[in-house]
Amino acid sequence: MDLDLNESEQKEFNRQLELLSFGVSEITPKDEFAKILAYSIKHNKPLRIKYGIDPTGADVHLGHLVPCRKMRQFQDLGHIGVVIVGDYTARIGDPTGRNESRPALPAEQVKKNGEKYLEQIFTVVDKNKTESKFQSEWFNQVTLQDIILWAGQTTVAKLLSHETFKNRLSDGNVLSLHELFYPVLQGIDSVYVKADVELGGNDQKFNVLMGRDYQKARGMRPQVAMLLPILLGTCGTRKMSKSFGNYIGIFDDPFDKFGKVMSIPDNLMADYYKYLTNISTADHHKIVAGLASNALHPNETKKNLAQEIVSLFHGGEIGRDMRRKFEEVFSRGQAPEDISEIKVKEGDDLLSVLATAKIVATKSDGRRLVQQNAVSFMDGEKIVSVEFKIANIHLDRVIKIGKRRFIKLVK
Repeated sequence: MDLDLNESEQKEFNRQLELLSFGVSEITPKDEFAKILAYSIKHNKPLRIKYGIDPTGADVHLGHLVPCRKMRQFQDLGHIGVVIVGDYTARIGDPTGRNESRPALPAEQVKKNGEKYLEQIFTVVDKNKTESKFQSEWFNQVTLQDIILWAGQTTVAKLLSHETFKNRLSDGNVLSLHELFYPVLQGIDSVYVKADVELGGNDQKFNVLMGRDYQKARGMRPQVAMLLPILLGTCGTRKMSKSFGNYIGIFDDPFDKFGKVMSIPDNLMADYYKYLTNISTADHHKIVAGLASNALHPNETKKNLAQEIVSLFHGGEIGRDMRRKFEEVFSRGQAPEDISEIKVKEGDDLLSVLATAKIVATKSDGRRLVQQNAVSFMDGEKIVSVEFKIANIHLDRVIKIGKRRFIKLVK
């Protein structure tokens, strides 16, 4: 491979290597990455950057976007993103870190979830520089002979060395045969899309390296594994997950996004700046040093972070507006100026009104908030009954739901 770079090519290589290595936990093998990056620059041939998603649900949160943001960095440098929707692997369910098999999902639900996933991912990844593919494009054509061939190119011992599989067996839990095919299918994906680099979380190392094995078996240049950290959720102790209730969703309201970022522990700010903003390496070091020396105020630094993240998805103007709104509500104890209004009449059931207006997801969600004392009028009067009915004395008053939702009752 030609690594004899001229002066301008060497400068560009150094720039790309520094930027693409920032925030990465591991590049395996690192020397191979340097070689393929140099070759790409020397011969003006973009690298193909793979990232796979399993649409087992419909919602994407900021934790999912750590690899996506790295893909966007590659794209901004002229490389090609390849996003694979795992409509086959989703039916198995990624066994990584799980002590039981996932229930199978119907194909129609997987397809619907996959389309929704792509819509959210393209808020960060450049759609015009992305090849989006469903596994069914190639796996629908697979024969039993293909499957037997793939099975013959790995070993049971290797598959059972997967930490999750090993732990499941040692703990006496069930390990189904079809689950062993998950890393095989992920590896075969890399063959079909001719990946040069595959992005994944730290917990995906085994699966990503399978791609190298299957590419080697076909005489292809094996891909490089680029692994990224697992982002902790707003609680600060567990990985970001909808099931843990500690996530910030891509489709969250911008004010909710701002407020959720403000709720993270201070010690998470460095990671959130690193993985969720466009900050440079030098500026990141300044923020980390400033927080450590108390030269930077944590609350103001966190507001800057929240504004950056909201701006990423909704634009700079909305980012600034959400900061102003947050300061009005929490610093000055005021209701936001642009508060929404909802028409009501005497005798209306409050929870039905809030659910119909989509202020709460469902009546059950609203009932839970009332029971948690999280619904009140702005003057401090708590709403404690789930059977609360609206009276004329409640008109033109503002209700606060949770920490960041407000609604004014009007006739």
